[in-house]
Amino acid sequence: MSRRLRLTLPSLASLVLAACVAPLEEAADDPAEAIAEVSQAVVIPPRGGATTLDIGEWNIEWFGSSGLGPADDALQLQNARDVISGADLDLWAVEEIVSASQFSSLIAQLPGYAGFLANDPSVIGGSSSYTSGEQKVGVIYKPSVATIHSAKIILASHDYEFAGRPPLEVSMTVTAGGASTPLIFIVLHAKAASDLTSYTRRKDGSAALKAYLDSTYPGQRVIVAGDVNDDVDTSITSGQPSPYANFVADMADYLFPTKALSDVGQRSTVSYAQMIDHHLITNELLPFYVAGSAEVYRVDQYISSYGSTTSDHYPTLTRYALTGADPGPAQVILNEILANEPGSSTSGEFVEIVNVGGAAANLSGWTLSDAGGVRHTFAAGTSLPAGGAVVVFGGASGIPAGVSGAVVASSGGLSLNNSSDTVTLANASGAVVNSFTYDSALASVDGVSMNRSPDASPGPGFTLHTALSAASASPGKRASGSSF
Repeated sequence: MSRRLRLTLPSLASLVLAACVAPLEEAADDPAEAIAEVSQAVVIPPRGGATTLDIGEWNIEWFGSSGLGPADDALQLQNARDVISGADLDLWAVEEIVSASQFSSLIAQLPGYAGFLANDPSVIGGSSSYTSGEQKVGVIYKPSVATIHSAKIILASHDYEFAGRPPLEVSMTVTAGGASTPLIFIVLHAKAASDLTSYTRRKDGSAALKAYLDSTYPGQRVIVAGDVNDDVDTSITSGQPSPYANFVADMADYLFPTKALSDVGQRSTVSYAQMIDHHLITNELLPFYVAGSAEVYRVDQYISSYGSTTSDHYPTLTRYALTGADPGPAQVILNEILANEPGSSTSGEFVEIVNVGGAAANLSGWTLSDAGGVRHTFAAGTSLPAGGAVVVFGGASGIPAGVSGAVVASSGGLSLNNSSDTVTLANASGAVVNSFTYDSALASVDGVSMNRSPDASPGPGFTLHTALSAASASPGKRASGSSF
């Protein structure tokens, strides 16, 4: 296992309840083949509700590793399947996934679920931060509840602080109880061990994460879930405060719902006394947290020899009631810019504008400008729905067939500069809503646009569209080619 905690505190006594699982008499060479031969071997009582957003976190110890963690990979896969299927949660943060093929087998055995790992090709920066043979973080979710917009690795420059496991950030929209809301979901697997150097790395990683959240998502609904490898009341490192005390102290902006479990002495692992798996939420999500729903789900009640067959961590859960939730205000951003048009006709230049907020935006009288002046003024009555996009083209002849939500620049052209320019979106009062300054690195290739990274995210970064997908541009659609 990856945690090397040197603790002397006594463990809480395990619950000794009826448990039953029939281990496979002979594991097949292919765990997927073995798992297909057995029906559900363990009955796990559900924890998911019909009208709530139910979120789980679980370190599935060295999942799929041939030499570490539980020895019987097929049995571990079977038990993991039964826990996730039985718990019936909507969204999971998972850690210590070693084998991508074993993970694929797990997802294949979970009808109604999908999932991906941090090194998946769809994750921006994933392959450079996570290799195939190391522990990876990932997400398992119900597509009926969560619509994934983008995924990326964050804080890769702090790779050392995060022990080579920088966090995975996923932008999504979740729907529960008839209400929907945008959500940023971050999966964290922090540095393990109780020595002072490891503690300092966790503390520095926590500082980097808080600075990132403070600056990037000051007003958005964010959940961070994971094996944080330390407690949030006091540290596992003797004589030290929690490395996450920076979040705990900022009560105006953050809450660990799972801290209530630490406060009453619960633990989240089989062998150690502390609570080292946690959920962190921003204050924007706090009104929807179901008070008292934080739980360490002791599935060892139902799985024989759980610690040696399944994991050394227990799942942790929290629940949110979105019914009646304010979806949040409109938030309109510049999402894609094509300054270097294909061919020689500047009519193909375009600027894509996306409403990533939760309410419609009235664009009447809003303007789109570059350094040379106003290029387009939106007509009275123009409304951009939540999640919608509008694309302003330099000329009618430049609008590709099938592009919806396209308008022609009211000035007769966009005249975007290929060497450098500043594109600005302002409201009817002239206040800047969003602006981006680019240089030639993002406008040097004919027909290749620059796009937000992640796509349709209010974060500060743009990249070449070809870094996000094989397409050179995607006016009116997501970078992946799917519809807004």
